[in-house]
Amino acid sequence: MSKASTSTSTRNKRSETPAVVTRSVKRLRSGVSSTRGLTAEPATRVFALWKQDGHYYSGVLYSRGLKNKHLVKFDDGTEDEVELKNIRRQELLVGDRVITIQDNIKGVVSDVSHAHSHSWFMLEIDNGEGVSTPQANFGDIRIANRTIQSQWKGRMVAPEDIVTVIRPKPSSDTTPSKQSVTSTTTGKAQRELVKTGFVVTINPKNEEPTETKDEAMRAIKQLGGLVIEDWSSVFTMEGKHSQSNKRWIATPQDFRWKSELNLDRAFLLSDDAHQKPKFLLALALGIPCLSFDWLTKEKFSSDWQPFLLPAGYSDVLGARVSQLVDLDWGNCTEHLTDIMASRVPIKLFSQKTVLCVGAELVPLPPNRARKVRNTSDEASRYVPWIVLCMGAAKVEAVTDTKQVSSGHMKTFDYIIVKERNILGSIKLGDDVVVGDVQWVKDCLVSSRLSLPELD
Repeated sequence: MSKASTSTSTRNKRSETPAVVTRSVKRLRSGVSSTRGLTAEPATRVFALWKQDGHYYSGVLYSRGLKNKHLVKFDDGTEDEVELKNIRRQELLVGDRVITIQDNIKGVVSDVSHAHSHSWFMLEIDNGEGVSTPQANFGDIRIANRTIQSQWKGRMVAPEDIVTVIRPKPSSDTTPSKQSVTSTTTGKAQRELVKTGFVVTINPKNEEPTETKDEAMRAIKQLGGLVIEDWSSVFTMEGKHSQSNKRWIATPQDFRWKSELNLDRAFLLSDDAHQKPKFLLALALGIPCLSFDWLTKEKFSSDWQPFLLPAGYSDVLGARVSQLVDLDWGNCTEHLTDIMASRVPIKLFSQKTVLCVGAELVPLPPNRARKVRNTSDEASRYVPWIVLCMGAAKVEAVTDTKQVSSGHMKTFDYIIVKERNILGSIKLGDDVVVGDVQWVKDCLVSSRLSLPELD
């Protein structure tokens, strides 16, 4: 299966290809390398990174290059020089998550007993209505970069084990009685948005919010997606309360994906960019914020990238700016299960400690949060979570400065308030930066820290 013919990430694949890369117009049988050997010793079979779309594909190490690079000839006839750090042994394990090349469907490796001897293995594919178990060859799959970085650390290729410039061990024919991955994934129509969750929000300036939202909800359900009421429905968002709920503390460990959910990816849907909390939290996490048009167009396309909304208008830059997201978002579950470790969104408060001061900035305990009806207060209580998702090592929120000793007050890197006078005459550390809530929002939209303007 040719990478050039893959239906996903076409925007990246159409980009200019470096001189070292050549593309073959011939479509090769999957699972069989195009290389011809110069010795009788088997070559090193690998999964290697194809940077044009950010996935790992199967191939053979053909020759050594400069600066710890190796020429990899992929099973579809393309080739590229790849750094050794971006190469893994062609060694699948039961439970590995992969993606079928032809249909871009996620699967889990269920049986590898024939992988070494016959170069085929079994997958489990959950389409939301049932589980199929197709057979696949190495050339039928690709693996997401985030999955490799998270789950394949023990399958690096040691330099002393590399054998190059030879013909790899040819694959055996697949057993006729076995069900092929192609026949399974193309045998019936798939629900396009199965195991995909959506948080829906509306621009405050929308004159028909109910009708707009209802149309989006219908489209989500018709395409097999799941409507998520709030980010707290899919992420743990509690923190630790003390001093009669007048003080709250959270660290990145308090914000986690709820593992019991049967979702592979999540998006935010809106009619336009705005600064309501659901939208801002998605920006901070690097979750793509998409236009309703993606789902409500007459003809649906699985390519969501053309429907990215702007991050918003930046007063500092004097321009509408784009979101900073992974264009391969959703191709592996690590995007959600390890979301706080994502390096794509800029973490403006990385490793900093932040104090939020004001009764309306203290998140409520879960049992009280459900009873809140004041939309303004509810939005303000999201601010500490937004700050945490912007990279802070620890965020504290207090109703009043009385909950914080003068000595402890000086240890914070940032203090966030609604109004500057709330701090009174309290002495702060020499390097502490005081900003208001709007400053936090502007920094997030702009993807850069600016100097706060406070009287």
